Amino acid sequence: MNYELAKKLKDAGFPVKYPDNLFVEGEKSAYIPTLSELIEACGDRFECLSKVENQWWVDERGGFFSNGETATYGGSTPEEAVAKLWLGLNKKIYENKS
Repeated sequence: MNYELAKKLKDAGFPVKYPDNLFVEGEKSAYIPTLSELIEACGDRFECLSKVENQWWVDERGGFFSNGETATYGGSTPEEAVAKLWLGLNKKIYENKS
């Protein structure tokens, strides 16, 4: 997971359980959650995680776009894909903090 995604999680209020797991870039730092923490934080909205070629994908249970397609989030790692799902689930909270 890169710093930008870790920072988005931090800004959106992702719960920090293990403060030693920090991504540090110069003066900046952000917590990097484990895959288990990310899945747990998504709760019942986590549907499934799969890998297609070199990309990881996670589906949101019950999540549909206006065109009826399932809400799916991708990333180069499982953590990145599930972090994007969590951000999608918490989008309104995140946008109100910005």
